[in-house]
Amino acid sequence: MHETEEKTLNSLVPLGLIHAFQSWFRGFQGQRVGDPRPCPKCGETTVWKNGYRTDRLFAILITEDGFDEITVEIQRYQCSECRHSYDGDIGELFYEDCEYAKPVVDLCLFHAAKNPFHACERILQNQYGLQVDRDTIQRYAELFGDEVAEQHSVTIAGCILSMNFLSLLFGDSTVDELKTEFADELAAEDIDGLVGVADETYPAKKGAKKDLYEENMRRKQEGENPKKWPEGFTVGCSYLTQLGCFAGLQCRNTAFARALALALVFPLLGVDYWLTDDNDCYNDILPDRVKCLVHKLRTRARSDERVSELHEAGELEELREYLEDEYETAYEEIVATLREEHPSFWDEDEEEFNGPVSTNAIEGGNWRLKYGLGVPYARCHAARARTSLLALRESMSTFTNGEPAESFAHRHGSFSFEQVLGESSTQPLPPRKEDHVTQAA
Repeated sequence: MHETEEKTLNSLVPLGLIHAFQSWFRGFQGQRVGDPRPCPKCGETTVWKNGYRTDRLFAILITEDGFDEITVEIQRYQCSECRHSYDGDIGELFYEDCEYAKPVVDLCLFHAAKNPFHACERILQNQYGLQVDRDTIQRYAELFGDEVAEQHSVTIAGCILSMNFLSLLFGDSTVDELKTEFADELAAEDIDGLVGVADETYPAKKGAKKDLYEENMRRKQEGENPKKWPEGFTVGCSYLTQLGCFAGLQCRNTAFARALALALVFPLLGVDYWLTDDNDCYNDILPDRVKCLVHKLRTRARSDERVSELHEAGELEELREYLEDEYETAYEEIVATLREEHPSFWDEDEEEFNGPVSTNAIEGGNWRLKYGLGVPYARCHAARARTSLLALRESMSTFTNGEPAESFAHRHGSFSFEQVLGESSTQPLPPRKEDHVTQAA
């Protein structure tokens, strides 16, 4: 962990805005928090107030005179049965296992969804005048990823294989449940059917590209074939194209396999049809699977003698026209089949099929995930944290394609950071009685 360095406010940022933001934080200075809760030692609910402590850090502000620590008072209680003293419930302002208060942690997670951890530290300094070091931001992001994987998991044989984003965003495990709960909302937005898309991508590990270069230099000297790809993480994504949100996500060190494919597409149960590439891992697990048109044509082109002849002869213009004709023919064939099987996607007025026939939607999502990572990571734990936050922000968007655009999940979903990190480990209190809480003498 690196040392906290002296920081100053950036004079290029309007200081009035930073001061206004910091003024809101200073409103918490000296505030007393800590509701009564059962004794953590014996479970007794009759407790006494027993003073307070003032050392709980809420936030650290960067000012013209240095750091300014904002602290709150924590109410203490004593058990009437075993006389054990302990802090009250501070879940109103703090997440468990987080040093700073909820507003600071939420800002860290919000910005970590688009920026590497060191960049988040800079943003918090320049835009908010908040001191949070990059290691703390990384710890909060990894904690969030761990909680999502634990609370919204898809498991096989007791092993967590994937994160269920439908459960995270809407509280529904599958598309079937989503269609039932949000039938009116889907109808109001003229969404008659849902298509699921699944694919994988492989962001490189830290140092892997350099290792690949050195390995291929060695192979070249020894007359061996070069390796094509650097070592990377396996990031699997499933996506709902009509809603513009992720349904499942996994980030692992292991290669993609059948069990991972099954866990990845589980949230998509109930879609009208599925789109995937030619990966054999999806075989026989998707009843209405449609293979991506682009991937099918790529596979066909590799064994097409006409393609080879035109390529070797350098007839690139003729090759382009040939491939366009092949695509047009294949597109008409797949649309004719899908129109018959899924008529809800046929637009009678425009006389066109408005359902997807390729995995382009998730290919773009994969690219945005890899681009959004910004820097390579050595540990899967950190990469999983960033990819989960990236997929969340992509799904909960309010501005896309250069203009304001609120996503379906943002309009109708139930997600909040507190929903994931705010789960209390203590037992809920029974209805409070005034005589249960008394001031200690």
